[in-house]
Amino acid sequence: MSIEIQSQEKKPLLLREEIKAAATFKGATPSRQDVKKEIASKLKKDEKLVVVKNIITKYGEEKAEIIAHVYENEKDLQEIEQESTIKRNTPKKAEGEEAAAEAPAEEKAEEKPAEEAKEEAPAEEKKEE
Repeated sequence: MSIEIQSQEKKPLLLREEIKAAATFKGATPSRQDVKKEIASKLKKDEKLVVVKNIITKYGEEKAEIIAHVYENEKDLQEIEQESTIKRNTPKKAEGEEAAAEAPAEEKAEEKPAEEAKEEAPAEEKKEE
């Protein structure tokens, strides 16, 4: 994939720079993460400060128009961009990592009721005696 930056327009009120670029690629449309990496390397900015708004393609063509925003710092990005846009531009965890992260929380939740049941059992036995 190759990206050619067509225009850079500073937006001082929004604390960002708006980028319009053209990309050429082979096969499938490149992912937001790939485009983000390429734009960040071209502009010599941190990937975390780049938000890809749109990747516009026409059916059957291996070309795309890209609209992206580049911020000076993460604080401005978090304040200005919508939460859904930020989420869309955040790399997704692999399925195995998500399952591993959720498993300990589930195990702890399952252990608590079992411990409570053990504590209650002797009290019930005493009442029967």
